[in-house]
Amino acid sequence: MSITELRPTGRTRAASKPAGKEAAEAEALRAKTATAKAAADIANQLKAAKAAAEIAAGEAQAQEVREAAADKRREAERQRTEAAAARQKAERSAAQWRTYAKTIAVICVVVSLPLQMMAFWSPKAWFLLAAPLVLEGLAWALLKGAEAAIDDHRPSWHYRALAGAVALFAATVNFLHGSSAFGLGTGLGGAFCSLAGPLVWDLHEHGRIRKRDGKVSRRRRRAEARQVAAEAAEQLAAEQKAADDREAVEISRSVQWPQAWERAVALAAAVGELHPSETTWKRAWDDTAGAPLGDTAESIAARVAAKAATKEAAKDQTNPVEKVEKPQVESQVTAPRGTSANKRPDGRRNNGGTPPRQKAGSYPKYSPIARRAMSLAAKKQQPARTAS
Repeated sequence: MSITELRPTGRTRAASKPAGKEAAEAEALRAKTATAKAAADIANQLKAAKAAAEIAAGEAQAQEVREAAADKRREAERQRTEAAAARQKAERSAAQWRTYAKTIAVICVVVSLPLQMMAFWSPKAWFLLAAPLVLEGLAWALLKGAEAAIDDHRPSWHYRALAGAVALFAATVNFLHGSSAFGLGTGLGGAFCSLAGPLVWDLHEHGRIRKRDGKVSRRRRRAEARQVAAEAAEQLAAEQKAADDREAVEISRSVQWPQAWERAVALAAAVGELHPSETTWKRAWDDTAGAPLGDTAESIAARVAAKAATKEAAKDQTNPVEKVEKPQVESQVTAPRGTSANKRPDGRRNNGGTPPRQKAGSYPKYSPIARRAMSLAAKKQQPARTAS
C-alpha cells in the first residue's frame, strides 16, 4: 500500500497562509494592541485628571475649613483678649476710684474735724473734745457696716441712711460755728467737707451694690427699651400683615368657591376654629368637589378632553407638524426608466412600514466590473466545495 493510498479521504490539509498575510495580520494585531494601549492610557489619564481635580477640590475645601477654623480661633482669641483688657481696665478703674474716694474722705476729715473740735471746746467741759471724734467715727463706722452688708448680700440702706444723718449733723455744727467765728466762707467749707467725705464713699458703695445686683446703666436700659419697642412694633406689623393676607384669601375663596367656603366655615365652627385652617379647607374641598385641592369636575373633564385632542392630533396623517422622511429603500433602489421621482410609489405608508417586494427589472443591474469580481469569487469557492 502506497503512501497515497494511506492518505485519508474527504479531508484536505489547510494551506499555509502566505507570509505577507501573516505579516499583515501581525501588523493589524500590533496596531490593535497599540490602539487599545493608547485608549487605556487615555482612560488612565482621564481618571488621573479626574482624581487630581477631586483631590484639588477636596484640598481646597479642607483649606477653606482650616482657614475658617483659624479665623474662628483668631476671633475667639481677639474677643478673649478684649474681654481680658476690659476686665483689667475695669479692675484698675475700680481700684483707682476706691483710692481717690479714701483720699477725699481723709482730706475732708482733716478740714471738718478741727472745726468741730473748736465748736465743742470749752475750758469748763474739755471732755467735749471727744464729741467730734464720736461724730466722725460714727459716720465712718456706719459706712463700714454698709460695706460689710454689701459684701454679705444683706440690705445696707439703713447703715447708709444713719451715716448720712450723722454727717448732716456734723455739717450743721461746722456751718454754725464757722460762720459765727470765722465767717460765712469757713462755715460753708466746713459743712461741705463734713458732707463730701461720707457722700463720696457712699457713692462708691452704691456702685458696688449695682454691680453685685447686675444692674445696668440708665442709658443701657433706655436702649434696651427702644429695642424691645422696635421688636414689638415689627411683630405687630407682621401679625397685621398675616391677618390682612388671611382676610384676602378668605374673601377670594368665598367668592370663587362659595359652596366649599360655606362647608369650611361650618367645619371650622364644629372644631372650634375662629378661621378655617388649611386642613379644614382641604376637607371642605374634598366634601364638596370630591377631588384633589384645586380640581373640579369641570377642570378634570377639560383636561381629559385636551389630552384626547392632543393624542388624536398626533395620530393624524395629514398633520403638517409630523415629520415626513424619505424612505431608505427609495434612496437606494433606482426607479424604472420613465418614472419620475415625484411619481415613485411607496406602499409602506399604508402597510405598517413593510418594504415593497422586489420584482425582476425593478432594481438596477450590476456593473461589468462587479459582475467580473463576483464570477472570480465563485470560481475560487467551487474547488473547495468539490474537495469537500
